[in-house]
Amino acid sequence: MADDLLDEVEKVMRSLVTRGEPSGGDMLSNSARAAFGHLAAGGQRVRARLALGAGVALDLAPHDSIALAATAELLHNASLVHDDLQDREKIRRGNPTVWAAYGDEVAICAGDLLLSASYGALASVSDSRLLPELIALVHARTALVVRGQCNEFSAKGQKVADMAVYERIAVGKSGALLSLPLELALSASGKKEWMGEARRAAEAFGIGYQIMDDMEDVESDAGGYDGPRAVNALLVLRAAGHGLNAEAMAREIGLRHLRTAVASADLLPNGAGALLRCLALSLCQRL
Repeated sequence: MADDLLDEVEKVMRSLVTRGEPSGGDMLSNSARAAFGHLAAGGQRVRARLALGAGVALDLAPHDSIALAATAELLHNASLVHDDLQDREKIRRGNPTVWAAYGDEVAICAGDLLLSASYGALASVSDSRLLPELIALVHARTALVVRGQCNEFSAKGQKVADMAVYERIAVGKSGALLSLPLELALSASGKKEWMGEARRAAEAFGIGYQIMDDMEDVESDAGGYDGPRAVNALLVLRAAGHGLNAEAMAREIGLRHLRTAVASADLLPNGAGALLRCLALSLCQRL
């Protein structure tokens, strides 16, 4: 059922980023065209699928599951557009990134449009009494992502040698918007007491995922004479003096966090964390 609802999420997202625009694709403003094109390029829609899976498990109305899924997915895509701009990444999902195709100014506007659209999606939740808490939750997770992004940029070009610093950055970059879809579903279904467990699961998964990604990108992240291009787990461990053992240590730390994600996801009610559990187990196999 969750997979069936994903097509509706796509329709909601594309409708929101073109709301208020003249009819006809050729008439769209550059910001709407850029945001629409970014969404049309696809992606795994992990955050939408997490919200839908949890919503179905927790007996939310399909309309509300779709609204929460669109909220989380739009926020994630807003962060990608801005992240690509800041990192000067030219390709995403096999296509030019928004800034590469349209320029920096349009990329900023398109990212802002996607961010605003996420609140538009949330506004359609059927029980308006839920909105104050849901809006506050969306803001809290967005603020964590912004803080993580700023912390990462502050650390670029420096030799970070503290894994605690690395993990805080990883939680901001990956964990916050992975926990959000689960937390939204738990809050909307009246099971707020499980939101802390959802955060633990998602944050642990985010760290494990980031370590796996770092192990594949360590050479490019190392940079050159100007210092590291990105904060990378292997580089952090090498800077801490672990040298040749850094890869084995990174692998073990990543696995430990992923196992924590599996255990915490298993505790969520009605199998609401089933998809996150499967994703964590899949990463364990890759590590």
